[in-house]
Amino acid sequence: MKVKKIILFIVEGITDETCLGYILSRILNNNEIRFESTCGDITSQMGINPNNVAAKVGEIVKDFSGKVFKASDFAEIVHLVDMDGAYILDDQVVEKTPEIPRDPDKPQKPYYGNDQIFTDNIDGIRQRNLRKSEVLDRLVSLNKVWRTIPYSVYFFSCNLDHVLHREGNLFEKDKYIYAARFEKDCDSPEKFFRIINAQEIIIPGNYNETWVFIKTEANSLRRYTNFRLFFTEPKNQR
Repeated sequence: MKVKKIILFIVEGITDETCLGYILSRILNNNEIRFESTCGDITSQMGINPNNVAAKVGEIVKDFSGKVFKASDFAEIVHLVDMDGAYILDDQVVEKTPEIPRDPDKPQKPYYGNDQIFTDNIDGIRQRNLRKSEVLDRLVSLNKVWRTIPYSVYFFSCNLDHVLHREGNLFEKDKYIYAARFEKDCDSPEKFFRIINAQEIIIPGNYNETWVFIKTEANSLRRYTNFRLFFTEPKNQR
């Protein structure tokens, strides 16, 4: 019997796995589907930069592997990232006004509009965007981690909640509710493919072309994803 290889999805949080774990296991049943949560966004993490992010991703894979798996046990690494408006202009990061809703659990969280980010920390978000965009540029150019394992990175804009639930600014407590609801409702591959191929969120073009698009104007705030290409575009075309 052929041994299944691992497709490891690197995600930012547990609710991402809740949304996608079951349905991806059904779709990709010729492989073993596993998730590794980074408990936050490594692309904007302090200390991470274009020079060390490839090594950081490799460390994540090695930590997941422990003493159980080796590089040859993996089919590929798939990194799912939120765009968070990383490529907008500095003057599109503006002061949060009193009428902007605040998450009681994280009141300092930025609020994502269609063309602007509203925040109490304008300089901090501008610096985050610069750091994040430079790191993402490096990840898009990366095609191997841990020396030999194929790697690709796909975006959800402005975040996964925005794409899957049509809500880009969910309160922390609501993320779990929406994720569990999506897991229950998206109960067939056909439903999932209808969602990620909806005309309002897809971007024409190949892997590199979709990345060029999402970096343009305010697209990194608007509701788009290129995740469909994971299922349709041959890996050797990147």
